[in-house]
Amino acid sequence: MSKMQKYTVAVILACTIIFDWSNSAFIDTLPKCSIKDNECQRQLFQDTLQKIGKSGIPDLNVPPIDPIHLENVSVSVLNLVNITLLDGEATGIKDCTFKKFIADIDKEIGRQEILCDITIKGHYLLDAASPLIESVLGGSSIHGEGNGKIAIKKLLIEFVFPFYAQRRDDGEIYITCDYKEIKNSFDVLGKVTFSADKIYLGKEDVSEFVVGYMNENWKFLMKSFGQIFIDKAADYYFKFAGNFFDLVPAKYYISDDLTPYLKN
Repeated sequence: MSKMQKYTVAVILACTIIFDWSNSAFIDTLPKCSIKDNECQRQLFQDTLQKIGKSGIPDLNVPPIDPIHLENVSVSVLNLVNITLLDGEATGIKDCTFKKFIADIDKEIGRQEILCDITIKGHYLLDAASPLIESVLGGSSIHGEGNGKIAIKKLLIEFVFPFYAQRRDDGEIYITCDYKEIKNSFDVLGKVTFSADKIYLGKEDVSEFVVGYMNENWKFLMKSFGQIFIDKAADYYFKFAGNFFDLVPAKYYISDDLTPYLKN
């Protein structure tokens, strides 16, 4: 079982609602795949994401996951620039394409590649008042609070993750992933576009200049700082994952007897 599965149904259950799965009609409709049939699993979760991305799961009171609401999400770039999305949303999740799906239950390692067009927009807060920046700018600081947007076309993310089968106290077998050991990398096969207002250098509005620079140099910016944002996205995406896999026994989506693969 792959982390792709964790991600797919992770975003499906993005609002973290705890419910009684045994009474859910949804899990009874899940097709089952062999643990070694990567293509079956890839297609299963691709179809599932697209099917309920907009509608959610009504019988479980799970809302749609496209868009996903984001609130007070902060990142720090080299301890120089602090950016917080105070209130916003991410769209495009339901249309992500799972390009590659490899899960080796014997070696307990998995790999997935996901291709997405993602747009994030909302009300942001920016603070770049570090001593280094102020010295470069002659005592002024860059700051802002306004509306911003970033659109990433053809974002390719690869995840490599350890996973294993585990029998728990309820007697059921679950797929478990070691979230702390997940590794990720990314590439932008398309283009990144930025927009923002109310960015100031001291008291001067420099929004047009800053946004223009970012759009002209997006490749350099993503190469230099993009991993910070991908790591933040991965934190959210795998946080959501446990909401499905920590609650739903593998028998609902895996056709094989996983007993030979159990790890204590």
